[in-house]
Amino acid sequence: MKKLIASLVLVVLASIASLGWSISEFANLQGSDTQALTTVEHLRALKLIGAALAKSLDNDQADGSFIDSWNLSNSEKLSLVAETEFILPSSLQSQFNTEASLLLESAEGISLHYLLPNTGQVLNISTKLVTSTDDSLSLNKLYTMIFYVGVVAILLLWVSPLIRQLLNLSQTAKAFGMGELGQRITLNKTSYIGSIETEFNRMADRIQQLVDDNKLLSRAVSHDLKTPIARLRFGIEVLEENQNEQLREKYFQRLNRDLDTMEELVMTLLSYARLDQANIQPEIQPIELNAWLEQKLSEHNSAACSVSFVPLPQPVIVNSDPKYLSMQVSNLLNNAQGFGQSKVQVLLVVEADQVWIHIDDDGPGIDAEEAEQIIKPFVRGKQSRDNSGHGMGLAIVSRIGFWMGSTLAIGHAPTLGGARMSLRFTSFKGSEK
Repeated sequence: MKKLIASLVLVVLASIASLGWSISEFANLQGSDTQALTTVEHLRALKLIGAALAKSLDNDQADGSFIDSWNLSNSEKLSLVAETEFILPSSLQSQFNTEASLLLESAEGISLHYLLPNTGQVLNISTKLVTSTDDSLSLNKLYTMIFYVGVVAILLLWVSPLIRQLLNLSQTAKAFGMGELGQRITLNKTSYIGSIETEFNRMADRIQQLVDDNKLLSRAVSHDLKTPIARLRFGIEVLEENQNEQLREKYFQRLNRDLDTMEELVMTLLSYARLDQANIQPEIQPIELNAWLEQKLSEHNSAACSVSFVPLPQPVIVNSDPKYLSMQVSNLLNNAQGFGQSKVQVLLVVEADQVWIHIDDDGPGIDAEEAEQIIKPFVRGKQSRDNSGHGMGLAIVSRIGFWMGSTLAIGHAPTLGGARMSLRFTSFKGSEK
């Protein structure tokens, strides 16, 4: 939104400044090139000349040759008539007698009349001038209209990409709302609403993930709950029909195990559901991985599967939440110990601008084609044992890594030959001893 507001302000200011300057320069250029006198200025000059001529002709004997000579060389024509022949309405007559001059306008043009009291004549000056609208006022209106039209045109050019982007956003949102969850907006660096489009894509990704998780969880829960519920129903029926105390005790224990299985499943579901970035507030802090992993691995001793640790020669610090990082490492260690034959190896590796926590085992490994599937809730690999949990461990690790920046990667252990579960950190700090 900041980009949109800034660009709008810049466009408006630039268009006003550039158009205003351009129109002003054009008006000045036009004004300097126009040399002709305006009607008002022309009339003012004629009045001065007419008054001087009237005074001169009234004091001297009127010479017809002067008038003829004037008329030959000027567009304004002079004539002398007797005062008695110059007939005017009474209102104009009184004004003419008082001021000794009169300006009249007709369709043929403007005429000036001066009274010569000594000779009893009237000097007439006929012109082709007509009173017109003020040219400057018309030009000002024209320039104002050009200015506003220019500003509107520039704003329309600026706003047209924004309109297209908003229409595209509207259509994509409508299609997404109609159930096309794969709809996304193609991002453009020059977009005015790039931040909105980015947030829409993030929202769409999140909604699609939630919908997919809901479908997957619904199918998985319905499948995993059927077996313990069926065993519970069967056990209750057997208890009702059997009076043997030893058998009843045996079935009571089975019922308790089935209830424990259901409770474990519900708790696992709740744990996975709580791993939502909107519902948690991680406490990010620097963690030195060498010392932290040594302490963590000491809590995962197993008689059946030994765990070894290969640290880095120098301290490596990453920013993460110890609680959720511990959940990730614990799930990966449990998975490695569950599928490994006798050995589990934990390695710290720095490659370019990334630091890795590799957890290798000597088990059967994981096929590349099923690596993307087993990180989904309740999905188990082909090598999974029948009693090895609910298939939620890797899903929890992947979900935490999505918003904590510790991404899960699954591959092949080069030394032990089994599976390699890795956590990748792209932001870390190393120091030399």
